[in-house]
Amino acid sequence: MTDEKSAPEKENKEETEIKDETESKEDEKVEGEEKKKHIFNCTKCGNCCANRGPIPLVMDDLIMWAKSNVVANMMPYLQFIKTPYGTIDLVMSRTNKNPYDFLQKKENDEDKEEEEPKDISCPMYNKETKECLIYDNRPLSCQTYPLEFDGQKYMVVDTEDCEGIGNGETTNEERKEMRELAKSMNVKLTEMRIAMPILAQAFQPFVLNEIMDAQRRYMEAMEKMSPEEKEKVEQQMKGRMEQDQSGSKVDVDNPTEDADATK
Repeated sequence: MTDEKSAPEKENKEETEIKDETESKEDEKVEGEEKKKHIFNCTKCGNCCANRGPIPLVMDDLIMWAKSNVVANMMPYLQFIKTPYGTIDLVMSRTNKNPYDFLQKKENDEDKEEEEPKDISCPMYNKETKECLIYDNRPLSCQTYPLEFDGQKYMVVDTEDCEGIGNGETTNEERKEMRELAKSMNVKLTEMRIAMPILAQAFQPFVLNEIMDAQRRYMEAMEKMSPEEKEKVEQQMKGRMEQDQSGSKVDVDNPTEDADATK
């Protein structure tokens, strides 16, 4: 009776040992790659913040900023860009120019000189003190840097500029955390890229209706105005249009001025 009961237990134990051994070998393989390629300890050199370009954002970043009451301070730097893969990314960028457009024009027409964006540093980076103004609220893509995951394999980016790669030692726990963050970023960025076009199409009718309704209310209000009031309103509208055309924006060349606002 005891032997009959112990037989299945013995089989289960052997299966468990085989499974553990297989997982251990897989872990060793991953860890081996990590030891060779993914050792990283930040030296705060600032190269990634100064030269990285637009920072891709995910929904978790927006939620984090909203909870921390700093999302309004990010708004001047948020924009949508189209990537070479045909996807649309929400990014945080200092310049309105899409770097992918510049690279594409440069490849297609080498004789034609295209002005490259002069400053591609992160708008939340203080170039004088080499400090991140929102370090505690930095985007997920900044937390995973320089390790990336494309859904199949890990990649280390900017190996030439990053002083932290290969610096010091990295524990198994730290490497595991890096991989989990990189995988999380890949999943959340994929979700963002899927959702954006769908939300844009669903939101478009609502926006159009709101615009038409606002125009209707404006026309009704204008009809009730005196000639003097109409002229005053038209002058105000003209002044706003001239201001928009002049390209007045937040001064992103002096990030120290934004330091207090981002805390």
